[in-house]
Amino acid sequence: MNENRPLTLVKGRQTQAALMRNTILRFLQYLWLVLTCLVVLVPILWMITASLTKGKLLSGVPLIPDFSKFSLEHYQYLFTYKSQSGAPYSDFVAAFLRSLQIAIVNTFAVVLLTTITGFVFSRFKFRGKKSILVSFLLLQMFPSFMGMIALFMIYRTFGWLNKPIYLVFIYAAGAIPYNTYLIRGYMRSIPLSIDEAAIIDGASKTQIFTRIVLPLSTPIIGFIAVNAFMAPWMDYMLPNQLLNMQNQTVAIFLYRLTDPLITLYYNPLNFMAGALVLAAPITLVQFYMQRFIVYGMASGAEKG
Repeated sequence: MNENRPLTLVKGRQTQAALMRNTILRFLQYLWLVLTCLVVLVPILWMITASLTKGKLLSGVPLIPDFSKFSLEHYQYLFTYKSQSGAPYSDFVAAFLRSLQIAIVNTFAVVLLTTITGFVFSRFKFRGKKSILVSFLLLQMFPSFMGMIALFMIYRTFGWLNKPIYLVFIYAAGAIPYNTYLIRGYMRSIPLSIDEAAIIDGASKTQIFTRIVLPLSTPIIGFIAVNAFMAPWMDYMLPNQLLNMQNQTVAIFLYRLTDPLITLYYNPLNFMAGALVLAAPITLVQFYMQRFIVYGMASGAEKG
């Protein structure tokens, strides 16, 4: 019994040391999470404080909220200011609705085009298939604004300038290469035996696509839909070149609020309020579709 006692003491000390290490590790993990949350939340809380603070300058926004200086004047400006008398909506609301319209149409266009393209590349064999996929990959190396002059000339030729909805052509076309790779990789993981069984039962390629492959591809389609919805909201370069101020999107409107050279609109605190309002639909979509975002990203990466 005396011989086993030292072993018991050693094991007890090892257990205590392991518990201490686990406790310290857990404390460090929670500390890291708290610091990360502070890094993310503090700027947002400061934006909320700024949007509710009276005045026009960021220097007047306190680090600690002062409820006596709170006001809704910046939100009132967003929802009431009209640069043109007789306009049905305020400038901000009109720009917001234009961006929302573009985002919705772009979402449907991107999902439709990329799912069909991904299905073709995952299920059919044809000449030039590999070359087209390589060209898709090369196209991702060049940002869309490199063709700004060409796009402007095309839009002027077809009479599409100052028409916000036609921006969808650029957004949807630019989304095809990257999203085609994602959907193709996901659809290749769906067994071909399912297609063969459907063909034996008399199903056409269209029926296989709409009734079998699409329902099974819901996670990756949800991920692509979220990305397509978010893309147009904060794009500034294309709308700034192709639209006038009467047809501005919300990104152009918000930029005017931060440009000191445009004294009529310059007010950073109005910008804070507008940015928070703009974040609402994006945040709601993110929360609702987050399961598709996480699963879709993993699926597109693993099954490609």
